[in-house]
Amino acid sequence: MTVRPLHLAAGSALDVNAATLVRAAGAAGFDGVGLRLTGEHALTGPQVADLSRLLNGEGVYLAEVEVVRIGDTKLNVAALFDTAAALSAQQVLVVSDLPDEAATADALAHLVEQAGCVGLGVGLEYMAWTTPATPTRAAAMASACGATVVCDVLHHHRVGATPQDISMLVDQGVLGWVQICDAPRSAPQGGTEAWLNEARHHRLPPGDGELDGIALMAHVPPHVPLSVEVQSDAMCATGDLAGRMSTLHAAAQRWNTIGYRPK
Repeated sequence: MTVRPLHLAAGSALDVNAATLVRAAGAAGFDGVGLRLTGEHALTGPQVADLSRLLNGEGVYLAEVEVVRIGDTKLNVAALFDTAAALSAQQVLVVSDLPDEAATADALAHLVEQAGCVGLGVGLEYMAWTTPATPTRAAAMASACGATVVCDVLHHHRVGATPQDISMLVDQGVLGWVQICDAPRSAPQGGTEAWLNEARHHRLPPGDGELDGIALMAHVPPHVPLSVEVQSDAMCATGDLAGRMSTLHAAAQRWNTIGYRPK
């Protein structure tokens, strides 16, 4: 039976602060957490040391820090990396809003070098409206500079990629982690804005939609973490954080135990 490391992504709990998220993740049984330190889970001063102690106390590690947006000139990247390092984070999630691929590649290479100086890895995510927009282009860009690739199964499906494309990322040695959720098979009508709305507000727990979890997970090796990213207004509206996290953990485990079947 395949059991991969299981993380609670920041997006699954943007309605609570960082400490509350960590406690909820620990209680639900997640191995690691993601935090959106550039937004809803931002920390100041003594909160960093307090959260470090809390992570240790809960037995949960900080897997992913969000988010560096290439093209955002206002973000203090050095400060973000220092905070992530102080919390013993493993990875920083990067996306690019620059339309130019060469400029994105140059910026990504600089971020990899900068992050490496404080012991952080860099994961590049692809979406229909970002650069790169496909797993193939993401793999090429990541391979060139020592980054890894983040596969969000919703975006993966929406850009027309296949489970075999996940194997391509594995074969090239660049698959960093996989963000999991579920959704209807067909994309919502309305173009990019509709896709953004779906990704940020209407994701489903794994197994509650029409994405083929069996086919997807068959291409994800046991060492690759799964990060449960279910941004759902409907789930948040229940007001039951503990119940929500328990539901997400149980749903994720149904996919997590699907065996890896390398080609």
